Parts: sequence; C-alpha cells; structure tokens
Amino acid sequence: MNEKKRSGLKMIKSRSFYSNDREKIKINWFCYELAMGIYDEIQKRLGRQLKKYKISDEALAGFSVYISKNIKSIISQTSGEIVDVRISDKMIGSYFPNIDSKFINRILDSISKAWEEQISFCKFCPTKCINEKDVYCTMFDDMTLIT
Repeated sequence: MNEKKRSGLKMIKSRSFYSNDREKIKINWFCYELAMGIYDEIQKRLGRQLKKYKISDEALAGFSVYISKNIKSIISQTSGEIVDVRISDKMIGSYFPNIDSKFINRILDSISKAWEEQISFCKFCPTKCINEKDVYCTMFDDMTLIT
C-alpha cells in the first residue's frame, strides 16, 4: 500500500494561530509557517519511525503547532531580533511519552533544521514577521479565501 504523505500546508490550519482578528498578527503568521516547516521536516526525515511509534499525521500536526507556540513565547520576549531558540527534550517527551531518547534527539534535529530554514527565509522576506511581530497580518485574511 502506497500511502501519500500529507504536507504541512494540508495539516496545519492557520486558524490554530488566532482566535479573533486582533490575533492576526505577524508573529502568529511566523509561527504558522514554522509549524508547517516543523511538520514537513519531521515527516520527511522520520516518516517511517513515526509509524513505528504510532504517531499519526494529526498527532504530528498538533505537536508542530505546540512547539511553534512555545517558540512564540520565546520570540515574544525579544525586541524584534532573531534569536537562538532552544527546545527541551522534556517538551517532546511530555507530548510523546512513548518514544525513546534517541528518537527524541532525531525530532530535535528536525525542529532545529526547520527553524534554520525558516530563519534563512525571514532574513530576506519583506513581511518582517519578527521585527514587526505585533502588526496586523493580512496573509491570514488571504488564507481564508483559499481554504
């Protein structure tokens, strides 16, 4: 059976990052994009192992949103500069209690790769989601036209 992997764009909902119009801000858009990147990177690197640990696409999507929102709390404390972010293995272990430390480390590596890719795009992006983190983001409105 050839199962088709679902992408972060299909699995991560922009609505997970705002509950009202005031929350449609650039830092939340950044986190939405980061969650998709985390999902895709883990899926790409660890897809077979996810099945071994019985981690569904939906569980991985929820985890990606969870990690992204934790990173948001770190970024929110900065003055708009890009920072190094550290994710604790305990965060992963508490979300997925049935995985071993070796797999946790592989997930950490995937999150780190997704973070690096996201930040590399951000350096050249005119939207400036981190520098202007509290500014309204019209891209959320554009997403509602698509979905």
